[in-house]
Amino acid sequence: MKWQEYQDAVAALYEQTEGFGNVKRNITIPDKITGQSRQIDVLIELEAKGHSLKLVVDAKFHADPIDVKEVEAVLALADAVGANKAIIVAANGWTEPAEKKALHTGCDLRLLSLEEALDIIVPDKWEICTNCQRDCIVLDENGLLITNDGVAFWWFSGQCRECKYAFAWCQECGHYMHIPLDGQTECACGHLWENDSDGINLTLIEERTEVPWNREGGHQ
Repeated sequence: MKWQEYQDAVAALYEQTEGFGNVKRNITIPDKITGQSRQIDVLIELEAKGHSLKLVVDAKFHADPIDVKEVEAVLALADAVGANKAIIVAANGWTEPAEKKALHTGCDLRLLSLEEALDIIVPDKWEICTNCQRDCIVLDENGLLITNDGVAFWWFSGQCRECKYAFAWCQECGHYMHIPLDGQTECACGHLWENDSDGINLTLIEERTEVPWNREGGHQ
């Protein structure tokens, strides 16, 4: 997952919250003192009893917990654009000093893990890749074949968006397979599954052996 996608997931999280005001993504607001443009990940504008409120939401897609300096920087940004409140959404949590600083200053901290963010923006997500742990496997490859004996054979497969590690599920034998990039494996049916940079390649056992393939035994 890229940091831009994480930022989009944070925005979508607030957009999905009914009645949470007007949500704007990735905008610039002039600094109230210098007039220079300041980038805001997510700006939420609320109207409450005749009063306008601005909430600055900052997305932190860091591998490590954010520290107190990150909290101070977001507080300074909120003040610079005249926001009433700062909110930090972090992928991997925060340190104890950062939490203390946030509590003292009224800055909200919210955890949105990598997997939760991917759930929001990747519809075909299957699971976090067990190989790289940096992105998800997307089941966007599937197919249906009618074999020589009239049996319908279908499958699901896909690759990690980051490292191209693959997953495939053979419906016929129920075999789940994890396949490294440029690797191959056979399912219990005897079909050959190969993973390359272009996707998953499937060769049925009847194509490999030129022996009729049937439902019960795989081949006869």
